[in-house]
Amino acid sequence: MGAALTCLLLLASWSVAAEPIEYSIVPSLRYPEGDKVAPQPTGLSVDQRTGEIYIADASNARIAIYDAQRRYNFEFSTRDRLANPRQVAVDSEGRIFVLGDQREHTLAVFDYNGDFLTYLDLSTQGGEWIPLSMTITASDELLLLAAEPARVFSYSTSGEPLRTIQLFEGDEKARMTPMLENLNVVGDKMIVTLPMMSQAAVCQLNGDVIRFIGFAGGGPTELSFPMAATVSPEGGFVVLDKHRHLLQFMDAKGAFVREVGNFGMKMGYFFHPTTMAVCADGVILVGQQYANRVQAVTLISDPMADAGR
Repeated sequence: MGAALTCLLLLASWSVAAEPIEYSIVPSLRYPEGDKVAPQPTGLSVDQRTGEIYIADASNARIAIYDAQRRYNFEFSTRDRLANPRQVAVDSEGRIFVLGDQREHTLAVFDYNGDFLTYLDLSTQGGEWIPLSMTITASDELLLLAAEPARVFSYSTSGEPLRTIQLFEGDEKARMTPMLENLNVVGDKMIVTLPMMSQAAVCQLNGDVIRFIGFAGGGPTELSFPMAATVSPEGGFVVLDKHRHLLQFMDAKGAFVREVGNFGMKMGYFFHPTTMAVCADGVILVGQQYANRVQAVTLISDPMADAGR
């Protein structure tokens, strides 16, 4: 498929209970033919209000947008505003917020058509900080994750500071972890990945930890370098593990359920995936920068297993 951006329905599972899962691969989310290079998925985001999919492409300084049926819609360049867009999110008015590398500006805001509106050069108490991740909640609260010590800065979508959320108070190891990655907010839960600890943390919106999920290791049922985590379509959790090249599914209490994926360069396999988002219909998008690839993952239970096999 070369550099063409393709989305697959990848269905595979390995679990302790050897739970049968039907496996199927269906190409989808195609990129238009031509001389353009398909977007490299530095960041993925889904607007849960419209189902539209947004891809931040740092290498080509652009945002690519697909509709709820995963059909290519349009793209726009950020090059004159942010040279290296890393993440993207959308508010309730359809404004597109793009997180850059902060060499000049923290955030650039574009309208629904991709026309530049303004910069949000956010300030905070306590000196310099580098936002590692960004999300916008259903109530239009703009949240940015910072590390060492771990905290989340909250702003309105017009840039007014609202509050600072301290994470992992009382847990010095987690609070001072040298690397934090993606931040997700789903309902009343805030989920943060801690790659260097090989875990993810499920927190309340005030920062209090509900539980840590995952166990460190390089084998089945373990996490090596989790890069993203969110609530799974089944109501538990799903964690993207970069170094084990797979998704790990857990139940609502954080207990292991199954793993999906495997190492490989071909379509239907993952190669150091780094970003993930869940579509409105439950399909899970997984992005890897190698080969400019995004794949869509759907689990379908074996009918015989459902019948009590």
